[in-house]
Amino acid sequence: MDNILSLQAILLSINSFEDFETLKQNTDVVNAIAGELIKRHQLPKASLQLFSEGTNLVFAYGDHAVIKIFPPFHLDQFKSDLLVLKHFQGKLSLQTPTVKYEGEIFGWPYIIMNQLDGTLLEVLWDKMDHDNKVIIIRELGALIREVHALPTLGLEEIDCHWEQFIHQQMDRCRELHRSVDLPNSLLEQIPSYLESTKDSLIRIGRPVLLTGEYTPMNFLVKQVKNIWHINGLIDFGDAMLGLPEYDLLGPGAFLIQGDKVLLREFLMAYGYTPDTLTPALSHQMMALMLLHKYSNLNIQVRIKDWQRKVQSLKDLENLVWGF
Repeated sequence: MDNILSLQAILLSINSFEDFETLKQNTDVVNAIAGELIKRHQLPKASLQLFSEGTNLVFAYGDHAVIKIFPPFHLDQFKSDLLVLKHFQGKLSLQTPTVKYEGEIFGWPYIIMNQLDGTLLEVLWDKMDHDNKVIIIRELGALIREVHALPTLGLEEIDCHWEQFIHQQMDRCRELHRSVDLPNSLLEQIPSYLESTKDSLIRIGRPVLLTGEYTPMNFLVKQVKNIWHINGLIDFGDAMLGLPEYDLLGPGAFLIQGDKVLLREFLMAYGYTPDTLTPALSHQMMALMLLHKYSNLNIQVRIKDWQRKVQSLKDLENLVWGF
């Protein structure tokens, strides 16, 4: 009982991101949190491994389960993740985790789900041969199209109210990029660059389910006859309803990396046709990249020495998108 009370006191003392980051370094405590959930749900004995990366506490439990624990100030991520996990069940052509248990421990919400087979794409992408990258990027374009075609009934809780969201992002865009050290020469161009494509950013037809997570850190791949294929999709804590093009940013930045062959294959697989790959679309995509909730071009533009290759936002647009 004393151990439980001690754990409760520790968790109740975590009130900020800084506190949480410190907690993550205390292996005994974070393992104890997961251990309480293992006992609560009478899970069979298995190894427990904390993933080193991630916004929340995420453990592999043996080979078959994942335990994900959220601090109270990430309650929105918990709600989004849980809602979308349940929404996806049986609706996609690839695997997504199945929720086994959900609840909270001393005010910290958690999800216990099955563990998917496969290897994170992030581990393999840079060394993967180009022909296999084409296969993966086509599969990814088709998958996003599949997700965007799903009905959104029941997902109203994660509607970001796109027009309001994008106006807020535009208002804070320059300061956001100043805080992550975007060069002043590019900072000064942001207002006029956004204004010149403002209508395409705000105008929205049917809002679609955006996972915001189509990055190599959230895909699992498996090899079949020496070819890697997408096998699973994970992590929906940042999901929302909004403009479809917003979901194309992750692949464009993290995977395509300025490769115009991959870019064309990806967009065609998503559903674009050659005549719709226009300068206006390129401009819109670059503007959305600036406006992304977590935009940080120094991290997200994975093109070697890109800062030395551009003098303007238009140059950067042509480097990353530029049909």
